This record gives sequence, C-alpha cells and structure tokens, in this order.
Amino acid sequence: MHAAFKLLDKAIELGRQELAHLAAGDVDKAEALAFGRDTLLNQALSEESLETPANQSLDELLDRLTELKDLQAKIIDEAGRLHKDLGDQMRRTDQEQKRHAGYGRASRPTQRIQSHYISQTS
Repeated sequence: MHAAFKLLDKAIELGRQELAHLAAGDVDKAEALAFGRDTLLNQALSEESLETPANQSLDELLDRLTELKDLQAKIIDEAGRLHKDLGDQMRRTDQEQKRHAGYGRASRPTQRIQSHYISQTS
C-alpha cells in the first residue's frame, strides 16, 4: 500500500502542474502531464500496489483519491474555460475577416459598364 501512496502523491503533483499549465494556456505541456498522470494512476490502482489493505491505509487512500477527484474537476473546468475562449476567439477572427473583406470590396473601384447596345461614338 505504501507504493500506491507514493504513486498517488506523484499523480496529485502532476495534476497540480497540469492545472497550472492549463491556466497559463500551455495545452501541450498539460497534455503530456495528463498522460503521465494517467500512467501513475493505473500503476497506483493496480493489484500489486493495493495488496495489503489496512483500515487506516484505506482511509488515507480514500483521502488521496478524493483529492484527485477534486483536482480532476478543477482541470475539467479550466479546460472548458479554455475551450470556450478558443471558440470566442475563432468567432471574432471570422468576423474580422468578413469585415476586412468588406473593406476590400468597398475600396476597389467599380468597373465601367461595357455594353454592346450603347454607342461609344455618341
């Protein structure tokens, strides 16, 4: 059980780092930490790590898992905020492109009407 506690503590620390990177907008580093955290959690919750349960150990394990659950909720909230911000930024960019295209069309001179029915000599 001692190995499971060490692995869970490492996973909690990686989760905190992941949250910090998400808050800073560094999604690539946060993704790498998320995969590392997943690996640690799988190792910590494997049968080898949880072989000898004791009542006190189960309470400590529950405390760490609850902390991880709360940390995961914070990470999900931060990722949702980043997703919303990215969508808003994409909409603003699209509106700016449309506005610039409108300015471009308005600033070009219009072509003269070329008609075969209008005499050029009169």
